[in-house]
Amino acid sequence: MDWIEEAKKIGFSGAAVMDTSKLVFVPEYRRFCEENLCGCYHVNPACPPQSGTVEEMDQRARSYEKTLVLQTIRDGSTDPRKDKLQQNKMTEQLAEKMKAAGMGDLLIMSAGPYKHHSCMSAYCVNAQKMADAAGMICWNDDDKMRFFSQILFHDQETE
Repeated sequence: MDWIEEAKKIGFSGAAVMDTSKLVFVPEYRRFCEENLCGCYHVNPACPPQSGTVEEMDQRARSYEKTLVLQTIRDGSTDPRKDKLQQNKMTEQLAEKMKAAGMGDLLIMSAGPYKHHSCMSAYCVNAQKMADAAGMICWNDDDKMRFFSQILFHDQETE
């Protein structure tokens, strides 16, 4: 199945499949979680420290060969919390379709902590480098807000 097309049908602005090995993990990003600006640190089990150490989360992510990078682009006047929630709901919806199609074990990196899914920040993913590798724009000098999530999966051809 063409998961990029399925993503767009669900409502994502863009999607791309890339090798998980192209993800750049920056352990120093964990300090952003520790600053607890979102209020979830040490509260939500999907967030640090309960979600695991930087090394454990890096290892978990790298155990998957591929990642489906998902993006939504919104006007800057929208509500970021609401937009992240919508991004996460759409990601979960697509992951369910992938599971139903026999994709097996999946790992969701959400746009913010969502249910039992840790966010990309908790995984210490460099979003700019991820977007570059996926051929997407992360930051731009415009009035748009861009949100990302990922679904990591095992390469069906190597199984």
